[in-house]
Amino acid sequence: MRISTAEIPDLLSGRITSQPTATKQAASRIALPSQSGREVARVNELNCVIAVSKWGHLRIQELARAVWPKAKFAEQLAARTVRRLTKQGLLLERRNALGGRSLCLTRAGVTWLELRGIEAQHTLDLTSVSGPTFFHRTFATRYLIERQNTGQYVAGEYLILRRKLPFKIEAMTRTLRKLPDGFTWSRMPDGTMAVELVEQEAASKARGELEKCLRAAEYVGSKLAGDADYRLRAVVFVFDGALSHARRVLLAATSLWGDKPALERIKLEQRVKLVHVELRPPLVWVSQRVMTLHEFRGQVM
Repeated sequence: MRISTAEIPDLLSGRITSQPTATKQAASRIALPSQSGREVARVNELNCVIAVSKWGHLRIQELARAVWPKAKFAEQLAARTVRRLTKQGLLLERRNALGGRSLCLTRAGVTWLELRGIEAQHTLDLTSVSGPTFFHRTFATRYLIERQNTGQYVAGEYLILRRKLPFKIEAMTRTLRKLPDGFTWSRMPDGTMAVELVEQEAASKARGELEKCLRAAEYVGSKLAGDADYRLRAVVFVFDGALSHARRVLLAATSLWGDKPALERIKLEQRVKLVHVELRPPLVWVSQRVMTLHEFRGQVM
């Protein structure tokens, strides 16, 4: 049984779409034992090329998590699939800033996707592969892929810069005077789409910059223009848990909201999530621990 072209883009649950049911139906078809190995390989190849086109560039580790989140030998599957795709000229390996290899979408890959009804743009000229922002961007990508694997819709910096979002962020970015590193969103029981703004902390930001990020919590509940009722729900800071980023965020929050009544300050701090990630060098994701900023204040005070 073949998967139609219309259904294939929904196989990656983080793709910009409002039809998660189609995703589940298509995914269930992949598991049917009647499919041949060749058909499964074609689906895997398409999912890999879509993933690279969505994120701009990916290492094998992140590609494996995006396409085979439950597979025991996901990285081996990813490496085998990538060998076929690079041989076909659809993906290109480039040396990244950590000394490893990252995958980019070629012009041939763009044509290949467009023939299947999927809009794309080549990513051969992205400076973030070998530049100083590589760690920051890849860390954010991995966090967003982890959220994607829980059923969330997600968008990273690459899609944000191209404004490939189902809601508008111009008013928010003008107010905050910065672009976030990512967004996640999901449908709530009342039918609204709850949006979380993601900030990844790699290098230590000045307090003023952290305050800019924190101000987004003051707009929780605000509506974002789009084809559904999108509303901001939380601000998320993601960082290496071995470093002192959480304390720096807390100090910035105290500076920004310290003169507010206690109940209002608590409400604002509960809208801020801190994601402490355990990493192994150079950038190997081990685990994560999540708490609100208010919970963190209770631990350190």
